[in-house]
Amino acid sequence: MGQHSTLGSLLLLLGLYGICTGLEQENCTDYKVQFERVFSVPGDMAMLKSTLLSPDIFNFTAVPYNVTWYDSTGREMSNQSGRVLVRGETLWFLNITLDDTGDYVTVVRTPSWCYIQTTKLIVELAVSGEYGRPRKAHQQLTKGVNGFLSCPLMSYIRKLDSYSISSSITWYRGSDPIVDGKDKYTYIAPNKLKIDEVELKSANYTCTLTFTLGGVVGSVSETIDVYVSEKYYMLPQVHEPANETIKAQIGSSFTKRCQVFVPCVGSPSTTFAWWDGENFILTTNPSDRIYTTEINGSRVDGPPQGVWLEQMLIFSELREENFHINYTCIAMNGRGHPQGYFTLLPADSTFTWLVVAAVAVSCFLTVVSIFLYVLFKSTTTE
Repeated sequence: MGQHSTLGSLLLLLGLYGICTGLEQENCTDYKVQFERVFSVPGDMAMLKSTLLSPDIFNFTAVPYNVTWYDSTGREMSNQSGRVLVRGETLWFLNITLDDTGDYVTVVRTPSWCYIQTTKLIVELAVSGEYGRPRKAHQQLTKGVNGFLSCPLMSYIRKLDSYSISSSITWYRGSDPIVDGKDKYTYIAPNKLKIDEVELKSANYTCTLTFTLGGVVGSVSETIDVYVSEKYYMLPQVHEPANETIKAQIGSSFTKRCQVFVPCVGSPSTTFAWWDGENFILTTNPSDRIYTTEINGSRVDGPPQGVWLEQMLIFSELREENFHINYTCIAMNGRGHPQGYFTLLPADSTFTWLVVAAVAVSCFLTVVSIFLYVLFKSTTTE
């Protein structure tokens, strides 16, 4: 019995050695270990996806290829009912166990070459007494404003969509399920949670994606460690320029202020840009004929709290090409990019038209006077 067991083990090792040696003898281009690891917990589903199907590697849309997965021993992976599903460049574990931890190798073969890549799967036990995954994503919300959390399972959703498989997400705060539309929470498809007027309470949120694959109903979850900051900034409010028309003399100097109020606590994270319809005016060098100053700011304790910011657009000399153009100040931060503009018109254009009009009126009155004089004189003579 012992001899048969020893012989069987030896044959198994020789077989595995042959497979591994075969992979090495293929002399494939080796893309080593993927930087991104796949983390899971027992009982979840898990997806391993090779990145070898990329136009940066070969023209996979035009060149025929096949994909093979191998486990850490060099054994080819195949479908196992209720356990493993192989679908091209994607390897699914339908009910993962601690024993599934390991390296998994993808080999993509074309008629002329082959490519190899390793993906690491790490299966960990959940932390005792703690709801959610032991490995957590990190996201930040801001106190007092509406915030959004993004479930880090979008790659799963996209892949399931490509299979035409529907899925659903349930959110949890701690271990408590969150009901869509209740208590300031709203589910925003496909993977976001909106939280109205965030409170200064950090917490863990878990999103669980449920779906059916390979005849198995399962789920995968991610836990987000949420930090709530008291610092915030809102959409800038552009007070100047106010979409106005301004007249100025050709040859004169001219200055226009861009004035913006940003409701915020802490840094407003706002910058300015001046646009003339074709180009941004970026220079702050006074030796240039058109330039801007640095942004200056002053804080207001409120209400509302915020910062007044301003930047000057300066023309050291106005030329004809500067007129009849909209100069737009754009105030930009993470909330948006409102803007205001002004249009320059030459001041002497109005004067010229007045002169022309006055001359025209004068000529008209002269002609009328002459006509009346001639008519009156003719009548008198008769």
